[in-house]
Formats: sequence, structure tokens, C-alpha cells
Amino acid sequence: MSEMSAELISATSAMLGRFPLTPGTPAPGVDEALWEALSDAGFTSIDVAEDAGGQGGTLADAAAVFSTLTEAGAITPFAEHALLGTWLAGSGGLSVGNGISTVAAISDGAVRFDGDRLHLTGAIRDVVHVSTADVVVVLVETVGAPMVATFALDGPGVNLGAGTDAQGVSFGDVVFEDAPASESAPSSITSADLTDRGALVYAIALTAAATAVRDLTVRYASERTQFGRPLVKFQAIQHRIAMIAAQTTLMETAVATALRSAADRTPITSNTIAAAKIVTSLHAHQIAAGAHQIHGAIGFTSEHHLGRHTTALWSWRDRYGTETQWADELGARILDSGTDPWDVITGTVHSSATGSTP
Repeated sequence: MSEMSAELISATSAMLGRFPLTPGTPAPGVDEALWEALSDAGFTSIDVAEDAGGQGGTLADAAAVFSTLTEAGAITPFAEHALLGTWLAGSGGLSVGNGISTVAAISDGAVRFDGDRLHLTGAIRDVVHVSTADVVVVLVETVGAPMVATFALDGPGVNLGAGTDAQGVSFGDVVFEDAPASESAPSSITSADLTDRGALVYAIALTAAATAVRDLTVRYASERTQFGRPLVKFQAIQHRIAMIAAQTTLMETAVATALRSAADRTPITSNTIAAAKIVTSLHAHQIAAGAHQIHGAIGFTSEHHLGRHTTALWSWRDRYGTETQWADELGARILDSGTDPWDVITGTVHSSATGSTP
């Protein structure tokens, strides 16, 4: 971990101490005071270039803040706004302004231009923080070369169909009916790039949530007594905790590898992201199930902290691709490259397959 990342974690932890989080699962909404403090401190634009109004930090720095917030159970639009929306908008030199952004892609909509103004007709499904955001940043791939466009979510021709996910975060559809974009420009980002970046962001999120679940479970099993001794003294409980800890460590290792690869822009960045998403999505369900088995009924109450994190694991594991989809994709890449799969497993091949860099 860099010195900057350590300082950002410390500062984020201090903010979490000043702004108590809204309890309960499902969550009643975004932790607005905390989000405002993060925005005022510039933490929502850490890895945005300075000449674009950001802080000029790295993705690893932004990930450190994101992980700290996620481990604490904070409900914020950090992933969609700070790690995806501003990044996608920046690919076309656009700004999301002072509001909150979310992000989406469309490849089957209808586009027309009125002068320089892009108008979009089509539907985008499963947009996260759709009721919280002011702006949606859309990657449009219906006009040949990719374009990025921003739309005010309360603008003309934009209709929302919002519900919530298991964690309580707003989640729904956006339907465009000849909606005029606020801004649009050609983008260097493709849908594959956005999928890679989104998969990495949610692999980071899943790992942080799993870390919180592990720590809560170890603490509960150490404090709760049954038949005159702590739960942690029972062999079956010890085995289950060991499995949760091992799976969490696998997630941490996979994500750390993907982040390093993304920072170094190696040829196999996309493959390391695929591996990270496979590992984190695969183990998310198992970790949540094991934690609830150990906690028993209390872990399912809306007031208990466990639910904030396990509902996150359930909600996030399929975003930007399931473990099965990514496993199929990664396997196809390896076989198409002509690489011996065993060399990939043992780590003796590092540059035979190419991939995009988030």
C-alpha cells in the first residue's frame, strides 16, 4: 500500500467517525452527510486527472477509499459516480458537474442529431442509484465509433422505473424517448472497457464486504457462548470460520493482482480482472451463507450489521458479469491465444493474451 493510500484510508475512517451511518437493512437511503463530506474533500474525484478538475491520484488510491467505505457499511454512490461515471465522462472530455452521476451503456438504441445535439431513444436496464443520481453517463455504441453522452435524469424524454436491490439501494430502468443529451463527444472507451472497469470495481466492493463479514463473524463467534463455552471453541464453527477466512484471502489476493496489473497497464490486465471477478463472485455467496449459519437468527434481523454486508454480497456478485460468464470468457481467451492452460494456472505465462486496461 502506498503512503497516499494509507493517508486516504485514515482520513476516510475519520469521516466515518464523524458521520454515523444510517442503520438498518434494507438501508433507508444514501448516507448523505458522509457523501457531502467526501465530495467537499475531493474524495469523489481521486483518480480524475488534475487538468479535468480531479485530484490526479491513482485507481488504487480511489479503491482504498472505496474499500474503507464499503467495509464500514456506508451507502454511497462512490462506485457509480467516483469510479465509473466520472471516468467514462472524462473519456470524452465531459464533466458531470456538481451532481451525482451513475453510468450505463446502450448498444441497441436509436440515435439522431439535431445539429450537434445527440438525441437518444431506447432503454437501459438495472441502473444503480437511479433515484439518487442527477446525471446518467451513457456509453452509446449505436453510431459506429463509441460516444459518451450525459443526460439529466429529470430532463425531457427521460423516464425512470426505480425499485431497490436487496441492500436497499435504488436500482431500476431508464427509458429514453428522443431524449436530448446535455453533452456528447466521441469516446476512447468501448463497452468491453466499461465492463472490465465495472467488474474490477465490483470485485473490490465484494472483497471489502467479505472482509467485514469475516470480521463480524469472528467477533460474534468469540463472544457468543453456547453450552458453557464460546462458539469459536466448537470444531464445526472453527472449520466454517477458517473457510470464510480462506475465501476472503483469495478474494483479496485476486483483487490486489488485478489492481497492480491495471496500474502497470500490462497486456493481461483484462484477464486478471476476469480472474478477480470469478473469484469474488464465486465466494461471495459462500461467505454470506457461512456467516449467517454461524450468527443464526440474529444475523437476519434488520438491525444487525451483518445484513448490510451480506445483502451487498448477494446484490453485487452478478454485476458486470457472473462468475460463470467470466469463466467462459477467460477460458475462451486462453484457448484462442494458443497458450497452454497449465502455464496460465502456474503463472509461468504473463503476456500471451492481451486485454484492455481500465
